[in-house]
Amino acid sequence: MPFDLPFQRLFGGQPLISPTENWWESGVTFNTAAVYLPSTAENLPAIHALLGEGAEAKYPAGVVALHYRARPATDPGLPWTRSFVGVSVHEPDLTPIRRFAEPVLKPGGSECDYDHLGAEDPRITFLDDAWWMVYCGVMPVGQLSSTGAWLGSVSLAKSTDLVHWEKCGVAAFGNETISNKDGVLFPDRIDGKVMLLHRPMTGDIGTWGVNIATAAAPEGPYTDLGQVHRAMAVGGYLKSWSGAGSVPIKIGEGRYVSIEHTGNYLKGEQRKYVLDAFLYDFNRWDPGRPETLVAARMDDVMRPETDFEVNGPFPDSVANVVFACGSYVHDGWLYVVYGGGDSFILAARIRFQNLVDELEARVVA
Repeated sequence: MPFDLPFQRLFGGQPLISPTENWWESGVTFNTAAVYLPSTAENLPAIHALLGEGAEAKYPAGVVALHYRARPATDPGLPWTRSFVGVSVHEPDLTPIRRFAEPVLKPGGSECDYDHLGAEDPRITFLDDAWWMVYCGVMPVGQLSSTGAWLGSVSLAKSTDLVHWEKCGVAAFGNETISNKDGVLFPDRIDGKVMLLHRPMTGDIGTWGVNIATAAAPEGPYTDLGQVHRAMAVGGYLKSWSGAGSVPIKIGEGRYVSIEHTGNYLKGEQRKYVLDAFLYDFNRWDPGRPETLVAARMDDVMRPETDFEVNGPFPDSVANVVFACGSYVHDGWLYVVYGGGDSFILAARIRFQNLVDELEARVVA
């Protein structure tokens, strides 16, 4: 069944967030979490921390916090430029309000730190009365000056206000010698357990997919239950792999819509990243068969098309990329805030019920 409900690019396809003269974000600004904060008593601590007391009166519809990945143009003495996490605050339609001049999460200062070489691709979930940022912490392995070897780990930080973050370390899986990325927490416990999607980088890249893991607490340790899905075979690509995306959005008890990504290798080692949509249903899920979590899927629902998505203008850019770590629903629209060409932050939207209906039509009993 074809997908014919195109996403609407916002702001004429122009970047929502671009690099600035601030050193830590002077190179590229991309992959961002997105947290929508309605003006409720529960959200006041975060709204006040982001914008000051009384901001809820000025923005009665609430605000959106974007925690984005940024890299400097140069980072002397290191094999590549590290990633920092910055914050920009917006109205629900993504009209900009305020952008912080300093990052709210920095790489670790010691070569022994699990995130010494960067804090990448944050996703933020409210769970157990706190905000949890899941990001990829990158640490050096061996002599970086000669090999450039690195290890990526699913890492966590905790906050009560979205501005001040306490690092909680690596979400242990029992084998921390394997790189693991694209971690994201579900916004609810399932049968009393914390649920985490992640992407272990084991074996051939063509076998990489989204796994699910459980824990008693967001900090872990986690028990990996296996792979939920992997990329669909598509002609024209040498290899394809998939990874988790933004925080899954609840549409009913135990049911969630998730915007994720597929990466593809083209000829000449060029890459192309597209977005996919999944319907997850824990009511039909068998933990012994992780793939039963997928009630329906739609692949390639959004692909690189605009100049800011297709082209990579900076040394640290990766061309031909749309990559989402943040999405939310407001006024009937699903807003997807994504990295374009690993260079800029862009935004698009689609009528959420239309997307849900398309997924529901693909459910197989």
